[in-house]
Amino acid sequence: MQLGWLSLAIACTVGYHLVLKVTPAGANPLLSLLVTYALVTLLFGAVLLVSPGGFEWRQEIRQLNWTALALAVVIVGLDLAFLLMYRSGVAVSLGALITQSAAAMLLLAIGVAAFKERLSVANAIGLVFCLAGLWLVNRR
Repeated sequence: MQLGWLSLAIACTVGYHLVLKVTPAGANPLLSLLVTYALVTLLFGAVLLVSPGGFEWRQEIRQLNWTALALAVVIVGLDLAFLLMYRSGVAVSLGALITQSAAAMLLLAIGVAAFKERLSVANAIGLVFCLAGLWLVNRR
């Protein structure tokens, strides 16, 4: 099942960047994202209503904490940053590569420091390749 979710994440990431790249330049970015999130809210509501099993609103709401708000803030920042980054002329072929490589390197360090994850030799080599790749794609 992991491969299925990974495949979905990759396909949706590609779609995400392509849609942001072709969003009309004249469209107000804040309004565009507002409409997007209104539709996302409706879609999640529909999926929640048709999902199998019972659903107890009060019990489920109690399980939520600050992470729901934090994720909302991060997603708004991410979407706005990518939309404006592409509008400023960053190539779609490099924008995701640069940001995801940099994020992967930061998450590797955070995983080791904050979550006690182990850094393998393969991880260290991958980190070196990420650094080399970032250097190569940003060369002028």
